[in-house]
Amino acid sequence: MPESIKRHKIAAIIICYHPNENVLHQNISAFAQHVDTILLWHNSNESINCKSDWDEKVHLLGDGTNRYIAQPLNAAINWCIKNKYDYLLTMDQDTIWQNFKEFISQIIKDDNIAIHSPNVNYCYLTNDQPHDVESVITSGSLLNIKVANKLGGFREDYKIYWVDGEFCYWARKNNYRIIAYPNHHLRQQFGNQTKTLFGYYTSNYSPEIYYYIFRNMRWMHREHGNYAVSIKCILYTSMYNIRGILLGENKKIAKLHNITKAFWDGLVKRIPNPRRQSS
Repeated sequence: MPESIKRHKIAAIIICYHPNENVLHQNISAFAQHVDTILLWHNSNESINCKSDWDEKVHLLGDGTNRYIAQPLNAAINWCIKNKYDYLLTMDQDTIWQNFKEFISQIIKDDNIAIHSPNVNYCYLTNDQPHDVESVITSGSLLNIKVANKLGGFREDYKIYWVDGEFCYWARKNNYRIIAYPNHHLRQQFGNQTKTLFGYYTSNYSPEIYYYIFRNMRWMHREHGNYAVSIKCILYTSMYNIRGILLGENKKIAKLHNITKAFWDGLVKRIPNPRRQSS
């Protein structure tokens, strides 16, 4: 008989960087009673005060230095291994679950599945059955700790952007599955969305984030080929973001400079820690 993951230990990690405490409280309240531990990682040095009934579940990690995304995720994986947890729920600070209880009640333990993921911002058609997908974002994903450990965790040299896409590619390369659940929803905000004079929205990321978006995209293509990131994807992402920067964002020169540098670094610089096929 299939075994529900509700019998297994689940931790959650939220990586916090200058969080809005009200939004963070809503975030945690949506899933807190259905996990065993909540890891709050401090990527910035302000205190976080969101007292509630789930305080006894909270463990504070990080020293206030911005460690981006990959390093905190790997630290959380190691914490789970040390404390004998089976799954890790990976959350952004500004995402809100709509039906987490129903999500985990549908999941069956299967060590051939690396990640179980919700329907983020309704990107899948509701009423579809759970199905295999190529890639998901970290926010809202339920990570199988045993599989993550075998795969070597997340790429810390990527720091922040494409961390999730690279991990998903590597999982599938090693014959693990990524499963999306269209009927279970999570709201996610991407970047600092800004409406332009022409009526559409841009991500309005910082110059630093744009650097990692484009450098890591080139790294993925160099290391894993078109199967991971196609030339078409690179061109579309470039045109979409550069158009947004030119028409509706501030710090245009700094952002365009970092994108140019990212393409150069991603094309010619040595990739420091390439993946090795797991045994």
